[in-house]
Amino acid sequence: MKSITTEIYGPKNRMILVAVWAAVMVCAILAYMPGLAGPFLFDDFGSIKPLGDFGGVTDWESFKVFVFGGHAGPTGRPLALLSFLVDGNGWPTDPWPFKRTNLLIHLITGTTLGILVTLVLKCVQIKRRDAQWIALVATAIWILHPFLVSTTLYIVQRMAQLAALFMFAGLSLYLHGRLKTVTDPRRAYLTMSAAIAVFTLLATFSKENGLLLPVLVGVVELTVVASQRDRLPALNRPWAIVFIAVPSAVVFLYLGSLFLNNGFFDIAPRRDFSMYERFLTQGRVLIDYLQHWYLPKLYTTGVFQDHFIKSTGLFAPVTTVLSFLLHAALIGFAFVKRRELPLLALAILFFYASHLLESTVVNLELYFEHRNYVAAAFLFLPLVEYGFRKASLHIFAVVGIAVLLLVGSFTRYSATVWQSFPSMIESSALKAPTSARAQVQFATILFNAGLVDEAIGVIDQAIATIPNKDQQLLTAKLYILCSRNRLDAAVFDSIATRLSTLPFDSRSLSTYKGFAQEIVTGACPNIDLTRVDTFLSRMLDVPANANPRSLAYSHINYLIGFVRVHSGQPQAAMDAFQQSLDARGGPTHVMLMAALMASNGFNREALVLANRAQQQLRSDISQNPRLTPKVKESDIEQFMETVKSDLADAQKPGTSGPVE
Repeated sequence: MKSITTEIYGPKNRMILVAVWAAVMVCAILAYMPGLAGPFLFDDFGSIKPLGDFGGVTDWESFKVFVFGGHAGPTGRPLALLSFLVDGNGWPTDPWPFKRTNLLIHLITGTTLGILVTLVLKCVQIKRRDAQWIALVATAIWILHPFLVSTTLYIVQRMAQLAALFMFAGLSLYLHGRLKTVTDPRRAYLTMSAAIAVFTLLATFSKENGLLLPVLVGVVELTVVASQRDRLPALNRPWAIVFIAVPSAVVFLYLGSLFLNNGFFDIAPRRDFSMYERFLTQGRVLIDYLQHWYLPKLYTTGVFQDHFIKSTGLFAPVTTVLSFLLHAALIGFAFVKRRELPLLALAILFFYASHLLESTVVNLELYFEHRNYVAAAFLFLPLVEYGFRKASLHIFAVVGIAVLLLVGSFTRYSATVWQSFPSMIESSALKAPTSARAQVQFATILFNAGLVDEAIGVIDQAIATIPNKDQQLLTAKLYILCSRNRLDAAVFDSIATRLSTLPFDSRSLSTYKGFAQEIVTGACPNIDLTRVDTFLSRMLDVPANANPRSLAYSHINYLIGFVRVHSGQPQAAMDAFQQSLDARGGPTHVMLMAALMASNGFNREALVLANRAQQQLRSDISQNPRLTPKVKESDIEQFMETVKSDLADAQKPGTSGPVE
């Protein structure tokens, strides 16, 4: 490693280094600034809208409900939810403070990564001042990279950000302790123990992939530490088993159990792919991630990733097997060269280890950019270190500044797109013409702007372009045509015939309900509720929809009940609601049905449903005393009193109106 002390180092080195770090942070703020004006999006509502439940987070009870009542993952992610209270404690609220905090966390996480990279370089005996500049450039690329824009500006991805922050902090503290095993083993092991135990817990309660911290520690041991075996002692074996081997084994055993699951080859609920197909597809997904990292784009498809075609076999498409061969070659190379080329081996193995939970067989969406927030941490480090070692200072500085300006300008462009919902949707729809979700959202924006013909044109083009995505597009077309009284019986029958042969997509529930509501309000006089009832009932003939314990079965029966309530058939509606609740019950769902009955004058049926909700709530609480349900028993009792009063008034002599 050359020294450039005479050129840049000296008494002012620290001052210059701090100034350059500050400049990077300012550039990042300027790049992201337009995106801070953007709105809440999609999953944001599921995690942040509950701030308004029970009148906002104003006391200990509402605090517990919000922070410990999360449903985004098995842990509930309470630390991430707690962080949202920094920005608001009620709903509706302003998204700007939430995005501002996300950007602040991104900068803090980047700073922590810079410390970690410096420690890694110190571990492989690169001179301190050289290491500081290499770490600065490598980390600045990560901070300014446009592939991380969606993680930073999509508020709910604070969960991924916080997990990354705690994982980088844990790794930094671990390496700090590891370097002291030579001089002060007792303190070193206390430090390393705390690093793994405390920060794994913090990361996991932010997002479940925090469980990978011990695995990542193992990667560091296998690469940078292993390359220094002549000066760094081997780990104490019992300690390594407890803190690294056992936690890592738990992760691998869990993933292995999914491989052996009886449903491994079956289409998973709410997905259109099996775990087997997902695993095959991830080989190609990881290649795409790497391509975006090393060849950044001005704007990606953002939150819309349903256009990524799944693999159905090793040779379908053939790039599936080719991608796995490439991954195997990279991993094999990293293991063989882990002592000779520790930084390159670290970058490779760290990338794959970080993707273990989210990019293998767990039943998640096929593709999301935020999965690279941790995984990409070291991807540019070997290149930056090699360039620093081989090039002159001036060439290194010019190339480094050019790369940072490039990625920073791309991030600025992406953040500008993220500053408004319509610009996001339009850009994503143009970028991903085969994304059904993006096309539906784009058509909705056009429709809301009064451009009905253009909206229908987008839907029709998408139907012609996108294979096997008919349901989202056809239901959107039904709603648009009906709401503008442009749906005739022939068109409805044609669309209904197609939809009634498809597995029900539960993500379309609100669109189906909106369509039915349009008919109820008379916006679509050519179609009556009886026709809709028949159409929905035919859906239950599809084998994938006929499982009486499935979510699809529950949702279809709920829609049937909804239509029958408005058709004046309370008993038939109750039968459908009963089927829906037997499949997937819950006090909140029951009360929605009860409110629907009551609002249509069917008070006796409303009381029956409210009583069922009360019994279900009591049963749920008895099984889990710490449960914080969205509907309280006092709410149910108040509802029942109101309905009983309405029922009594309706039965008074001389009172007109329904007496159900």
